[in-house]
Amino acid sequence: MDDSLTVQTDLFEHREVKPHFINPCCFGEDFAAWLKDRLSQFADSGRKFSKIIQEDYGWGFWVWHGKDPFWVAISYVGDGPQEAPALWVISVNYDPGLNLIKRLLHKPDLFALKQLRDDILQAVTSHSAIRIVPAPRYGQDSGSAAKPLDR
Repeated sequence: MDDSLTVQTDLFEHREVKPHFINPCCFGEDFAAWLKDRLSQFADSGRKFSKIIQEDYGWGFWVWHGKDPFWVAISYVGDGPQEAPALWVISVNYDPGLNLIKRLLHKPDLFALKQLRDDILQAVTSHSAIRIVPAPRYGQDSGSAAKPLDR
């Protein structure tokens, strides 16, 4: 189960590479903090949140609804600092971690996943400086599916 949303905004840092970044594209720390704050304001959601964590692709945080863990990730689309406008991908997925039994047998709360996705959409669309855009297309021809690289 994976849901993602591509947005365009210059509200969040995407030009200055910080000394604590894993790589030069680890922007999104402030975006993840903003989104986590917005999601925590939804009353009666029954959610618990982790601290924001840096990954090699950006930043993310865990959201638990009951015993179901969901991973929310913010990824900067680019190879390093770029000028405006910045593209970002927000993804949400159920992730039981390394628990093989839970991974194979547990059915996550799909309503909780849908509600989290809807709340992220509401948070993003409520700010006029954030615009939802189509996901980038990769490949030689934007009208066709991406082709594997020749070796």
